[in-house]
Amino acid sequence: MSLTKDTRTSILDAAQDLVQRQSISGVSFQELAKRTGIKKGSMYYHFESKDDLTLALLERATIELRESFERGEGKTPKQRLAYYFNIYRLYVIPSEKLCPGGAFAGEWDKLSEPVQEQVKRLLMAQSKGLKSVIAAGVETGDFNDQGQSLDELTQWIVSCIQGSLLVCRIYDSKQSFESAVKVINSYLMPSGHY
Repeated sequence: MSLTKDTRTSILDAAQDLVQRQSISGVSFQELAKRTGIKKGSMYYHFESKDDLTLALLERATIELRESFERGEGKTPKQRLAYYFNIYRLYVIPSEKLCPGGAFAGEWDKLSEPVQEQVKRLLMAQSKGLKSVIAAGVETGDFNDQGQSLDELTQWIVSCIQGSLLVCRIYDSKQSFESAVKVINSYLMPSGHY
């Protein structure tokens, strides 16, 4: 197994970093070529267009997210929920980034329909994985649904986390995220178990 990344993966890594920090409009083939050490013309060998690159980036993020939820299936619902929060706490917030899906919200109307659909698939993968965590927790008694449906709880948590990431970036502080996590945990955990 080679320890060096292939060129396509290097391009996707650089593009993801730019998207999460600046949005898709901050991504140019010229900048990606500079960051990856290849010629701008060579970029078109790997990606025919910016949309092609964007779709590949979002597809990769969707696959990685699904795999992440699958890896957690042997853990307790509380451990799985903590892991979900830690994805943001450990990898997104310290780097002052938005999540790959949320990074596209500010330019939503400028995105092509295929890109919009792939962003939706990424968020649906997040919601589906999180819903399975909540369902398992309700079933085991680790979580209290507070009379809400699994869909409502899932959408609330996703919205809280995505919104808190925006606020964290604006204030350059992870306090909004930590507050959201605390409230979500206190809402879901049966009395005295948080």
